[in-house]
Amino acid sequence: MEFRNRTISVTNSTLSTLIDELGTECQNVITLIHQLQLPELSDRQKAEILAEFLSAAIHLNVHCGEDFQTLIAEEMAILSDDDEED
Repeated sequence: MEFRNRTISVTNSTLSTLIDELGTECQNVITLIHQLQLPELSDRQKAEILAEFLSAAIHLNVHCGEDFQTLIAEEMAILSDDDEED
């Protein structure tokens, strides 16, 4: 599944870009998990996959920091309450 070809329905273009990048990195993590599940990996292959996994984990940690959370909160604040039942 590729996220880049789909429109993200948020008003803030920075948030849209960050969500797109997050989707891409999550796809990368899933791919790495699948690679780790392959039988008969050499220690070198495992080390390379784990190094990429560590890099992805660090990127996700930084990516999902306070600024990203603030952008999400701001986006949520502008949403209407039309879907709430009285």
